[in-house]
Amino acid sequence: MNETGSERGAGSTTTGEGPADLRSALRARCRLMLQRHLRRHWFRAVDPGHIGERFALLDEARVTLLGARLDPPLPLPDDGALTAAIADNRAATRALEQALEPARLGLDREAAELLWVTATLQSTPSLMRLVGPALGRRAVERATAGFLVELCADDAAHRDRLEQALGPDWPLRRLRLLVLDDARRPPLMRPALAAASVERLLAGRPPFGDDWPQGALAVETEGAAPESVIAPDRERLERLLEDVARRGRRAILIGRRGSGRRTAARAYALAAGRVLLRVDAEALPADAAGFESALGALLRDALLADGVVFCRLDGIARGDRRLPVIVRLLRTADPPLVLATDSEGAPALLDALPDVPTARLDADDTETRRALYARLLVHNAFALSSRQLTRLVDTYHLSPGDLNRALREVRTGHEGPELRPATFDRAVRTRLRGRLSDLATAITTGQSWDDLVVADDLRGRIEEVVAHARHRTEVFEEWGFARKVGGRGRGLSCLFSGPPGTGKTMTATLIGQALGLEVFLVDLSRIVDKYVGETEKNLARLFDEASRAPVVLLFDEADSLFAARTEVQSSNDRYANLEVNFLLQRMERFEGVSILTTNRETAIDPAFKRRLRFRLHFDPPDVQQRARLWRSMAPTGMPLAADIDWAGLAERWEMTGALIRNAMLRAAFLAAARQSVLTEALIREAARTELMEMGRLGN
Repeated sequence: MNETGSERGAGSTTTGEGPADLRSALRARCRLMLQRHLRRHWFRAVDPGHIGERFALLDEARVTLLGARLDPPLPLPDDGALTAAIADNRAATRALEQALEPARLGLDREAAELLWVTATLQSTPSLMRLVGPALGRRAVERATAGFLVELCADDAAHRDRLEQALGPDWPLRRLRLLVLDDARRPPLMRPALAAASVERLLAGRPPFGDDWPQGALAVETEGAAPESVIAPDRERLERLLEDVARRGRRAILIGRRGSGRRTAARAYALAAGRVLLRVDAEALPADAAGFESALGALLRDALLADGVVFCRLDGIARGDRRLPVIVRLLRTADPPLVLATDSEGAPALLDALPDVPTARLDADDTETRRALYARLLVHNAFALSSRQLTRLVDTYHLSPGDLNRALREVRTGHEGPELRPATFDRAVRTRLRGRLSDLATAITTGQSWDDLVVADDLRGRIEEVVAHARHRTEVFEEWGFARKVGGRGRGLSCLFSGPPGTGKTMTATLIGQALGLEVFLVDLSRIVDKYVGETEKNLARLFDEASRAPVVLLFDEADSLFAARTEVQSSNDRYANLEVNFLLQRMERFEGVSILTTNRETAIDPAFKRRLRFRLHFDPPDVQQRARLWRSMAPTGMPLAADIDWAGLAERWEMTGALIRNAMLRAAFLAAARQSVLTEALIREAARTELMEMGRLGN
């Protein structure tokens, strides 16, 4: 609609059925209100002694308000006629305004009109330019709260109700629908600003714009039906999310990322006719003030959109500056809300919000995981036998999101109902490797069991470790030992102790190779943190990710992390003991393969030793073993002298396998530099040098 000469006159109203009609009607109402305000307060806009300075603005008023050229002062309709026209406009547009459901926001008629009028003025430049003359000024960028009250008020009683609606504890300001700036001024003299989301809503657009931080907000309008949701306590979850979606309540969902928290919340929100507004708290400003402003605006916009808010707060800890902000905001805004956190963040969130009901979604029990896997396999058109499904459930502890993504990846380019184990395993491990890369490094070995030189009894115990891992499903699940051991003993934990270079790390990699598992060397420098609680958080993430698929976790020099607890004499001792206690609990619950290596077995906490399935000690090699090591370290492509006395080398020096390897490598480089075959003299020279560098006599 043209907003100059073709616009409707003072007494006209507009009716219609959509946002465009409502916007036109509100603009017509604002024109009527501005005319009435000028009629009542024309002396503020027109100063007879300085009419020339006002003439340009009055010319704009003639064109915008009346569509005709008039001589000043403006011949406006009388107050009664304008008030009657405003009442007619309100009556004609009441149905359109009710479509915005102001009652859902807690707005009465006066508060709603203040909000609609403020937003209409802001979004209509030609009307906004007249606010200045109406206030007796050349121009203003925003109307004051007092001006808006005068603009909308029909009489003194109406004015009182409008002023009351601007109170700080009333919905307009409490929900940040209308913001009053410049707190130094009295409330009615402060500039007022309607939220941009209100302007978008009046324009018929979703209230959410592109002014949110990257990754902070996503609007989800498609998803699975509630019937497809699987959870350990399905009935409780259904009650909670029904209350959230249909009755505007709140709930806390506890589970690791990918456990189905968002899928469940979205399913029930969509079933109730609402959208899901997914918020990642990590993408909001980190400072308390910025976080409060951003989250408060989002909760407000969720009410405007009639959506369910899903806010992820994984890893939040006690003392986090965001917790009191969240509590404070939930006292002022009341949208349907689901707070999602993991098991590490749950205690802090439950302490802060003790009255909010909770549900857990981690599928920790085998039966729930089995039902979940079966449903997702059918969803992705795969068919497995009962035995195959049992092995899959026991081998992979995947969240619904991870499992579904892996199955989709396998399905891409592959037809048929069979699930190829190698392809599926590769899809799972690709994701796992990326998640563990921050805390551990995948290591491989080009060596074989033939390269491992240890005593026969130790080799037998190593073979027992492999057998335990290989037949775990058969013994625990098929034979029923899982019921006997309960939550303990299902994993495989080992302690390899002994002097450096005796084959501990090599054995760990060979075990992983024999089982077809990747070996991840835990980087303790990334695990241990000087800040309280951070070490536990890193360890929790490490074990959580490692539990998704079978891997070998290798803690090299584990005595630095698994050290014996001490008597508490300071706060440092207390926090160190807390870390050890946490490790005890996580190691006990971890169902994968974990191997600890140490050069100082006595430094390991005794409680750990009791909980370890295998404790293997690696002794330095004897003479015969050293002779085999010297001989095995010479690769087939290496030119060797025919008269090397391997037994003599073994007799001459007491060296571990690592030192023998280093000496042979050093001798090989000496031979290459001298263009010679590898001789015993070069080996002896290299061995002496290696021992001297280690601080030992090399004679």
